[in-house]
Amino acid sequence: MSTNQINIEFSPLQETAINNDFADIDTNFPFAVNLTKDERGSIANIDNERYPYAQRTMDIHAPNNPNLVTGFAGTYADAQRDWRLVNQCEGFKQKALMLIEKLNDTQHLSGSEVYKFMRQLYASAKLAAANNVPGADTIVDDLKTLFEGQGVELPPNP
Repeated sequence: MSTNQINIEFSPLQETAINNDFADIDTNFPFAVNLTKDERGSIANIDNERYPYAQRTMDIHAPNNPNLVTGFAGTYADAQRDWRLVNQCEGFKQKALMLIEKLNDTQHLSGSEVYKFMRQLYASAKLAAANNVPGADTIVDDLKTLFEGQGVELPPNP
């Protein structure tokens, strides 16, 4: 009895559409930045702890105190554009993270099913090799380094 839980794949049309959607996102994000690890660690950021302060600065302090905006760190208009981008990116990022979680979980489940199939095939090949079935030794030799010493083996299907 098969225990395959997912047993589906993207159709060629779906795969093409998804790849086109990713290309569209990339096309609509031509100003994307790719920082190095060192750059990412060396520049100040608005993390969860700093976000409320940034929000109050942008929504209350700067508009109510224009005489304090010196221009040395950019104009208020520049900061407003940056603030909108921060929030736009956060919204897109949350959608992307939800999608990545679905992709990871789907890949994990389908990979698990391939692994179960592989274990079953290996067990069957070992039994077949013990009975001198042609080709079985090749399978056992190829897969044994993965499965040797890994607990209880699955019995072959009758």
